[in-house]
Amino acid sequence: MTFPFRPAQNPPIESYFQEHFSDESLKREAQRAGVLSALFLFATVMLVLLQPFLHADNLMYLPGPIMLTIAPYFVGMSFYEMGMRRLLKRQLQRHQNLPTLFKFGNATFEITSISFIALLVSRHLDDSLLVLNSPLAYIYLFFIILSTLRLNFWLSAYTGIIAGAEFIALYFLITTPALIEPYQEIDMFVHLPLMFITKGGLLMMAGLAAGYVSRQIRESIRDTIRATETEQQAVLLFGQQVSPEIAHAVLEQKGNYQSRHMRVAVMFLDIRNFTNYASHHTPEEVMDYQNTFFGIIIRIVEQHQGVVNQFLGDGCMITFGAPVESKNPAEVAVDAGFAILKELRKAVTEELMIPTTVGIGIHIGDAVVGNIGTKTRQQYSVTGNVVILSSRIEQLNKFFKTQFLVSSDVYNALIKPPETAHSLGLTFIKGVDQEIELYQLF
Repeated sequence: MTFPFRPAQNPPIESYFQEHFSDESLKREAQRAGVLSALFLFATVMLVLLQPFLHADNLMYLPGPIMLTIAPYFVGMSFYEMGMRRLLKRQLQRHQNLPTLFKFGNATFEITSISFIALLVSRHLDDSLLVLNSPLAYIYLFFIILSTLRLNFWLSAYTGIIAGAEFIALYFLITTPALIEPYQEIDMFVHLPLMFITKGGLLMMAGLAAGYVSRQIRESIRDTIRATETEQQAVLLFGQQVSPEIAHAVLEQKGNYQSRHMRVAVMFLDIRNFTNYASHHTPEEVMDYQNTFFGIIIRIVEQHQGVVNQFLGDGCMITFGAPVESKNPAEVAVDAGFAILKELRKAVTEELMIPTTVGIGIHIGDAVVGNIGTKTRQQYSVTGNVVILSSRIEQLNKFFKTQFLVSSDVYNALIKPPETAHSLGLTFIKGVDQEIELYQLF
């Protein structure tokens, strides 16, 4: 009797690119807000420290109302950008990007706030146009330059365009026709509309330039994430053919995985009476059974940091301790063997598969681990007497009518041998000159 094959449903794989690019964008936005907060805080400190010097220099004297306008603005913007940074960090933890419309609104507020403060300051100056030639006007440039961290061409371009438009609008709002003697010629030059329209145009061009830089940064990050995504897919697909551990090891060394000696525990596992089962069932039923069986094996082996090296149709070869080293591969291999027997019984009880009996054989020893083959075709391999002996030990399960046999080397390496373990004595193994003591664990 066969039971219906009920494979576990794998969740859909979320786009690696979408998830990581959104997070990267939020990180850059948070950096931008942090830099702006620090800049406004620095400007506040400098304004306080330079106040005595400004009072001492009549040419740079700032009336009290101007200081009472600029200082609170710097402090307020510092706290505002700090709040934006906290919001972005919280969104990053949730992996949720902010709406684009919100970002455009934020850019509008930042630029308009400068224009509004400049308008207020101009009311306290004898020549109101001085505010457009003051350091206050350069704050527009900080917002435009740092807009590149938003990784959005249109946001950077919009920041520059609105800054330029508001700068020009400010000129026409605060301009005064009166010119002061004796600097009439100079005043005519610095008061010409063309000068301020040109400056506003340059701010717009700066926004377009920032947008270009932003796009280049975005493409660079996109390419990096795409490359990482491709590598992740390669590991996933390659790992389906070998194992994730081998895939990572091979990719890290660019395919040139050097052979080396490692101490490994090798397990051979065989399905009893599989040939008889396969001859009385359809290929589809045999495939479903194998998928269920090996799905359990792979899951248990990965939990114990092992590697399924070969699928043999009615069994498989598994190694512990390579390519990832293990302090006690024998202990891990035995634990994995008992876990496999337990999970197989559970699967039968839950009618996920037909009643199944297996034979397990484990031996431990030195092996040569690495790639074998040519430049055009290579395969990860574990080679040595330990592989041959573990295969022969598994085959002796049929002779002793057992399920789980290990060599004395494996048994002696166990920290706490199972209570069911007992020695079968010295046993002759084909191809080995000396007899080997075997232990039945189950």
